[in-house]
Amino acid sequence: MSERHVPPVATGLAAEVQRAVRERAKRRGLHVAFGEGRRSSDVTLVVVKGDRVDVLRHAPALFEGLGVDQEAVRSSQMAESFELVVALMLPRERRRRRDAEERRASELVDED
Repeated sequence: MSERHVPPVATGLAAEVQRAVRERAKRRGLHVAFGEGRRSSDVTLVVVKGDRVDVLRHAPALFEGLGVDQEAVRSSQMAESFELVVALMLPRERRRRRDAEERRASELVDED
């Protein structure tokens, strides 16, 4: 008997962010799914699917004003849709310093 994978239930900030992104995506005709990030600073991973132009045009609006930083992880074109994976992270000022293995490339840039 095989067990189905059941994703963990999001709580706190992750749940609020997911709810807001889901509502915004629905209004724009996009499909979203969520996953867990691997870094402790990740709030959630978001997979946005739809027509390529629609995804690229509307993705910034999905995350605007949520109080989290965002970084595109990957994108891919499939036969029937385009997929964009975005990591939503705690704002930089709320993150603890990490060693180089824990940081994303965007975090390696020194700010003056």
